[in-house]
Amino acid sequence: MELAKPRVDIGLSTNDLQPMLRFWQEEAGIPFDHLLKIRRGQDQHRHDALGSVLKINHHADPLPDTPPAGYRELIVARPGLTAPKSLTDPDGNRVTLVPPGHEGVTQIGVRLAVRDLAAHRKFYTQGLGLTEESPGAFRAGETLLILEERPDAPADAGMQGKGWRYI
Repeated sequence: MELAKPRVDIGLSTNDLQPMLRFWQEEAGIPFDHLLKIRRGQDQHRHDALGSVLKINHHADPLPDTPPAGYRELIVARPGLTAPKSLTDPDGNRVTLVPPGHEGVTQIGVRLAVRDLAAHRKFYTQGLGLTEESPGAFRAGETLLILEERPDAPADAGMQGKGWRYI
């Protein structure tokens, strides 16, 4: 599969914009790039995560209280760090800042929980043509997708709801 760009973007949804922007820009250190108006009642605050776009979708209407998607954590390579630094945003989304190269992450990584690693491995390698660099870790351009088989991984998470929702 040929990617449109050599990186993967990640998106989350929230109703609580200001604390989220403050966290992602100040604590996580991911710079704001621009605002994209998606539709009435939804704006996307786009941040530059080393060439990937962190999309913070703000919804004016309350988001449903639905189970989280399988996206568990954003991992961002940060020059100057000597050890991983785990953070959680105001909505409970996890991000870990790591020294470049930590667990193979040189740009960003996305940790996903899946129910069947063998089925996902087949899809990621045969369907998408990604390279498995280490067990469960697939390279998509500069981005590393890290899959972990978990019995609590969602089987039917929807797009509507708070938190990480898509890549």
